[in-house]
Amino acid sequence: MTIQIETSKSGVPTAKLQIGEKELYLHSKYDPVKEAVRNIGSLEEYGLNTVFILLGLGLGYNLYELSKYARENLIIILEPNEELYLYSKELEHIKPIIENENVISLAGNACFNIYEILKQNTSIENYNHFKLYTLPYYDKIYADFYSQLLSIIHSYNLELQVQVNAIEKLSSQISRNLAENLPYIIEGYSIISFKEIFKDCPAVIVSAGPSLEKNIDELKDVQDKAVIFAGVRTLKPLLDRGIIPHFLCNIDPQDITYELAKDHMDLSIPVISLVHGNHILVEEWKGKKIFIPDDKLKNLVEYIFGERQDTIEVGGSVANSSTAIATYMGCNPLILVGQDLAFTDQKHHSDIASKVCEEDQKGSSGDLLVEDIYGNRIPTSSQLYYYLNWFENYIKDHSNNTFIDATEGGAKIKGTKIMTLKDTIIKYCDQHINPKDKIKLIMENKENNVYYKGIEKLKNVLKELRVIKKCSKSNLEWSLELKRYYEGKSREKFNKILYQLDRNDEAINKAVLANELLFYYKQPGLLQIAQEFEPKIIEKEENAYQRILEKNEKLYKLQYNAAVHFEKTIETLIEENEIKLLTAFIKIQS
Repeated sequence: MTIQIETSKSGVPTAKLQIGEKELYLHSKYDPVKEAVRNIGSLEEYGLNTVFILLGLGLGYNLYELSKYARENLIIILEPNEELYLYSKELEHIKPIIENENVISLAGNACFNIYEILKQNTSIENYNHFKLYTLPYYDKIYADFYSQLLSIIHSYNLELQVQVNAIEKLSSQISRNLAENLPYIIEGYSIISFKEIFKDCPAVIVSAGPSLEKNIDELKDVQDKAVIFAGVRTLKPLLDRGIIPHFLCNIDPQDITYELAKDHMDLSIPVISLVHGNHILVEEWKGKKIFIPDDKLKNLVEYIFGERQDTIEVGGSVANSSTAIATYMGCNPLILVGQDLAFTDQKHHSDIASKVCEEDQKGSSGDLLVEDIYGNRIPTSSQLYYYLNWFENYIKDHSNNTFIDATEGGAKIKGTKIMTLKDTIIKYCDQHINPKDKIKLIMENKENNVYYKGIEKLKNVLKELRVIKKCSKSNLEWSLELKRYYEGKSREKFNKILYQLDRNDEAINKAVLANELLFYYKQPGLLQIAQEFEPKIIEKEENAYQRILEKNEKLYKLQYNAAVHFEKTIETLIEENEIKLLTAFIKIQS
C-alpha cells in the first residue's frame, strides 16, 4: 500500500492509496474541503460532552472542519497508517490543532490503546455521547481494527451505562449506608492495616457462578493453605461444607446483601466493607469490621481514621472487588472459582448458592455472546460482560501477578491460566500459611487511637453541613435575584450578586468533609442537571446565559436539600450513638 499526494480540481491537496491495482481516494479528487463540510455536517445537536472519534486523519480536512466548532470537545484521532500520520501532523493547517490539549492522536499500533484513552479521559457524563467519523474505505482497509473499534466503543459505553444505572438506582442507599456506618468506621479497622500482609500467599476468590458446584468441595483442604474470600452468596455453600472463609466482602449497598447473610451474623471472621457497604450487615455483624474508602470519600475517611488511607480499584461485582482486595493484601496467585461471567447451562447462579432474588434477574438476559474456556460461544449479559472486561483490564495492569481461572467453565478471561481447581491446589496451595493467625495478630496489636474522638468528629462534619446549608440557601436566593437582573436590573447590582455568589461558593468548597458526605446523595440530581443543561457546541449568548441561570438555581436547590437531609441524619446519629460510643470508650480504657 502506497500513498500519493495529488492536487484536487479545487487546487488543494488530496490523498490517494494504491493497493495492488486499486486506486482509492481518501478525500474528494474534486474538492476535499467541501467534502469535509458535508462529512462533519451540522453540529448544533451536539453538546460539549460529545466525544468525537476520527478513524483516519488523512490530510486532516475532517479534523480541521470539526475543530472550527468543537473547540472544547475531546477529539480522538486514530490513524492506522503511521506514514500518513507523520506526514499530515506537520501540515500547516493541522499541526496547531493536534497540539491542542483537547485533541489526542494515536497512530499505527498505538491505535489499539483506544480503550485506555477512553477510560482515562471520559466519565459518565459522556455516556451515549460518542460520535465516530470514518475516512472512506478505512472500514474495509482496516476491517479488523474497525470491527474492534466498534466493539470497544460499545463495551465501554456499557461500562458507563452500568455506572449510570447504579447512580440512578443506588445513590440514595449508598448515602444512607455511609451515614449509618460512620460510628462503625470510627471503631473499625482501615484496610491499610492489611496491606501486603499475605505477600505471595495464594488467594481463592469464591464466586457464585453456575460452575461452583463442580469443585467447591475441593476447598476443604486449603483453609490453612490459602486466603479464602467469600461474598454473601457463597457464604452458605462454604459453611455447609465446613469451609470457613477468612474474609467476607460486603460490597453491594442493597439490603439483599444482609438478607443473604443474616443467618450467619455470629461468625467471628472479619467483614471487609466499602464505607458505603450495606449498613444493616455492618451493624449486625459480630466479627471485626474492616473498611475501604473510595476516591470520592478519601478525605472524609482519613479524617475519621486519623491516618492516611489507600483506595482500592474495586469493580462492580464482589468478585472484582475481592480480587483487588486480595492483590492489595499481597496475595499471589489469585485463584478464581465459580467465576463463570456467563450463563452456563442457562443458569445465572449456582444452584448451591444462596437464593436469587427477582432484582438479580432484571437486565440479565443473555444478549451477548462470548468465548468460553473451551472455545465455544456462550451467552452473557451486558452486566456480566462489564465484569469480564474489568477482570481482563485489571489482569493486564497487574501482569506481575498470576491469575488462575479454576472455574472449570464459563467465559474465557484473557490473561488467566486455565486449570482445574484440583491441579491448582496441588501446584500452588502446598504450604501452611495459617491466615487466621496473621489476621488475629494485626487486630490484637492495632491500637485504636482515634475512637475517643468519634463523637467530636461527627459534630465537626455536622458544622460543615450547616455551612453548606446556609450558603446554598443564600446562593439560591441570589440566583433568583440574578434572574431578575436579567430582566433589567443595574450593572452595579449584578456585580454585587456575583460577589456574594463567589463568597458563598468559596465557603461551600472549603467544607471538604461534608461535600464528600453529600457526594453520592447528589449524584442522580447532578447527572440529570448535567444532561438537561449540557452546553451546546453552537449556542446563542442569550440562550447560554438563561441556561446557566436555570442550571445554577437547580444546583443550589439540590445542594441545600442534600445538606438539610444529612443534617437531620447526622444529628440523629450523634444522639443515638453518643451514649453507646462513650460506653464503649470507657470499656476500651478499662
